[in-house]
Amino acid sequence: MAFRFNFAADDSDDDSMSNALPVPSSQDLPAEVRAPARYHTLQQLMARIPRNISYATISITPTVSIPRRELYDVRMQLMDEDELSGNGSERGIIVGLGEEDIRTSLYEGGLKSWECSVDLVRHLASLYEQTGPESKKVLELGCGTSLPSLFLFQTTLSATKTVKHPFTHFTLADYNFEVLRLVTLPNIILSWAMLNHLSSSPEPWESEGDLDVTEALTAAFLSDLSSRGITLDFVSGGWGAEMAQLLKPTSPYDLALGSETIYSPSTTPLFADVLLEVLKGGEGSGLVAAKQIYFGVGGSVTDFVELVRSKDSNAQIRVVREEKEAGVGRSIVEISNKSSQS
Repeated sequence: MAFRFNFAADDSDDDSMSNALPVPSSQDLPAEVRAPARYHTLQQLMARIPRNISYATISITPTVSIPRRELYDVRMQLMDEDELSGNGSERGIIVGLGEEDIRTSLYEGGLKSWECSVDLVRHLASLYEQTGPESKKVLELGCGTSLPSLFLFQTTLSATKTVKHPFTHFTLADYNFEVLRLVTLPNIILSWAMLNHLSSSPEPWESEGDLDVTEALTAAFLSDLSSRGITLDFVSGGWGAEMAQLLKPTSPYDLALGSETIYSPSTTPLFADVLLEVLKGGEGSGLVAAKQIYFGVGGSVTDFVELVRSKDSNAQIRVVREEKEAGVGRSIVEISNKSSQS
């Protein structure tokens, strides 16, 4: 029920972006045994935030740097929680820190940063260089360490210093709730802390270190988001109709993001359904970054494009970025409604 991305080097501390390809796996588990979709508020996740976060900052472009929680720090938190609970109930997620990078229907790789997420950050950065930042309702499906959303979050924080109370809504969705609380939210706090430090201190941000998540810091984080009109919420569980219903109670999303989300032919149709549903009725677009083909697993950009066209004849689809410098090529596909392009 599992496959590995076969890393050649020790990646236990996530020193570089994961870029290997999956090897053949057994058939995915039936949809009915996959994790049900669940909605989580920022306050619920903040209640379980660690008191200290060890991090390393990665440089993606000359002007874009993103701090991420270290994997060894996640491991230590899980071990401490297991000791406190006495029953090892959290231990299952450690599969993501061991030999298997993905275990179908249990853990979908969210603790690591994948290569295509960096491509997506670079593409978003190039867009903002041309058009400037905009206030948007943003969704990232299969967010994991959430590098693309972290870039947009940082851009939003910088922009709102001169814009009065913009309303910006970020929804982060990952298969595993544990990923959301162990890396997604800590990474958001790290990005906020970095920008807050850079705007208030003459000292440079340390590229590696530890952030003490004190009550004062937590209060300042929540207060700052509120004053800027920034909303964060979270969804865990498998893609499908249940998740689509949770994600679209009101207005459609302006921007939906996904990276390394189409590697499995059995789940790609579910991903496409959710993506199209959250954009329906609006003028927003989806950006999906992926390897052009996932050998041994079956997913490909070509198949994904054909699938979207078969599901929505009104979809406008185009490749907006390609990376071909080495190995298997990578692409970013934009999906929007034809009526919004007229």
